[in-house]
Amino acid sequence: MRALITGAGSGIGEALVARMAAAGDEVIAVGRRAEPLLALAKAHGDRVSAFPLDVADEAAVTAKLSDGPAVDALILNAGICRTANVDDPESAAIWREVMAINLDGPFHVIRAVLPRMASGGRIVAVSSGLGKLGRDGKAAYAASKHGLLGLVKCLAHELAPRGITVNAVCPGWVDTPMAERDLVETGDPVAARAAAEAAIPIGRFVQPGEVAALIAWLCSKEAAAVTGQAYNISGGEFFA
Repeated sequence: MRALITGAGSGIGEALVARMAAAGDEVIAVGRRAEPLLALAKAHGDRVSAFPLDVADEAAVTAKLSDGPAVDALILNAGICRTANVDDPESAAIWREVMAINLDGPFHVIRAVLPRMASGGRIVAVSSGLGKLGRDGKAAYAASKHGLLGLVKCLAHELAPRGITVNAVCPGWVDTPMAERDLVETGDPVAARAAAEAAIPIGRFVQPGEVAALIAWLCSKEAAAVTGQAYNISGGEFFA
């Protein structure tokens, strides 16, 4: 299998690169920061090729991906989270930034890759628990992740006749740099983490490798009849 993974430089993306490379898959890893991508390529040898790419830049996505090799699995993991109430002065700029990466980005990448994806292809988008729920200060992020689920559901219908499945995963709190930044923003990350863990029935954050395992299954032959779904992976924190 050849897989293209966006947002591959850290967190869930990094864990998925490692898992798929270890399974013998060929991985194309992209992200905005070159340094962690080069480290991934070095760590996994010829199974991983990597290059920087800003998925919000439609022209760059088209130039880099439209003429690339065909991929069997596309994992849309690139994303950012910003905090602002709607009436904050900076909320409009934050809205545009978040939408450009979290929603426009997947759309650009799908359009570039899809013409060369054969029957049996897999598309998996990383949404969020906030793709189903809401939280103070997260209007832009939640709206982008809700929108991503809408894109997944529509594409599942469009691409089913071509034998391509389209699904999403909706993580809760995951031990990633993004989550750590969210906790730091509270002003007391230790207390914030303790409160978050207390609200999770399993009593801990989900690990990036656990999300990677779910994504890997959705990319497998065993998941051929699964499409248009949004899988929660939150330690029981939410059930929507």
